[in-house]
Amino acid sequence: MTAPRNARSGRSTGSAASASKLMQKVSAFLTILLLTAGCASSRVLDSESTRLFREGRYEDAATRLEEGLKREGDGKDQLLYLLDLGLSLHSAGKYEESNRAFLAADKVAEIKDYTSLAAESATLLTTDTVKDYKGEDFENVLISTYLAMNYALLGDNENALVEARRVNRKLHLMIFEGKRKYKQNAFARYLSAILYEAEGDPNDAYIDYKKTRELRPGFPGLGRDLWRTARLTGMRDEMEAWDNEYGLTEEDHRLALEAAPRSGKGEIIILYENGISPVKRPNPDFRQLPKFYPRPNPVSRATIQLDGRELAQTAVLHDIERTAIQNLEEKYGGLVAKKIAGLVAKELVSDQIERHTKSPALGFMARVILYASDRADVRSWNLLPRDLQIARIPVEPGVHEVRILPDGSATLPAKTVHVEAGRKVFVNFRYMP
Repeated sequence: MTAPRNARSGRSTGSAASASKLMQKVSAFLTILLLTAGCASSRVLDSESTRLFREGRYEDAATRLEEGLKREGDGKDQLLYLLDLGLSLHSAGKYEESNRAFLAADKVAEIKDYTSLAAESATLLTTDTVKDYKGEDFENVLISTYLAMNYALLGDNENALVEARRVNRKLHLMIFEGKRKYKQNAFARYLSAILYEAEGDPNDAYIDYKKTRELRPGFPGLGRDLWRTARLTGMRDEMEAWDNEYGLTEEDHRLALEAAPRSGKGEIIILYENGISPVKRPNPDFRQLPKFYPRPNPVSRATIQLDGRELAQTAVLHDIERTAIQNLEEKYGGLVAKKIAGLVAKELVSDQIERHTKSPALGFMARVILYASDRADVRSWNLLPRDLQIARIPVEPGVHEVRILPDGSATLPAKTVHVEAGRKVFVNFRYMP
């Protein structure tokens, strides 16, 4: 009689011990889940790099970002560090070093674009912040845009054209294969048109000027560009059409021909990066989803001063702020659907924990932790400008001093440019509010 009682007692004790161990394991799992999801982005927390950049201390910002990248390794914020590092080096005039960072970022963006089923399933229970940051669509496009700009600034028109074409190829894939409601990039189209002209290819230049017209028909000077390249390709009827559409005068014809390769003049192309891009924060209507918020940008354009004379104004060709906001809104249907799936998954897991542990308290704790760990992913390419602008000035061959006067703000430091006859020389400026 005694032995059976001891056996039952042993089984009872064993069951209690097993249940206790299960509860300990579940508690440990939930604690790790909360801690992991609660780890903020190291790049987002690095306000010092952002401060240095906004003060115009681009090399100092790059140095700090390089240190952060070394600590991050191939972690979840690797791409963010590479993007801001590339942009800091670009703004510092270190175009070759900037290209190395952007080329690395381009490869990382492709690698991190693949998300395993296990990783994707895990984010249903927690948040996207536990995943590697793979970049917004518009950010991946801008990697090639900045590579094109860097190559142009280095005088490497061939590679600049390669990257400008990649911008439009990436967008083509997003539009037709990704079924996104995106538009082509007018800045990249116009830049490639200038580069084709610089390389003595007016036919392809004319095609890209026409593509720019579809996207930005009122861009200042575009009518002259279309008329000039139509003339260079012998399209008399189209020259007349542009005369009529843009109301071109004899003075416009003269200015258009000054930018032609055989005019005896050169041309300075100013790439003006204006303001600061929007910042991601939780959406007040759905705190688990991000939303882009515009940051203060008091300057809308800039005046170009050449050798002490005000000669031109910049004009917007790519509105990064608007693109960022629209692209994220375009994705909202899919993001909301994923969050709803996550709610279902959280309830199922919490219910299973309660059933297997026979502990309503532990099931309740699971629900609290799973919901608390679900936070909006507010990571983004932090140092982008609000918009990209261009101005063009035909000049006599020689050395020129170029200044940018952002309207309503302090003048940016001057840059000295050497221009040869028949050549187009690129120079860039960045204004930060």
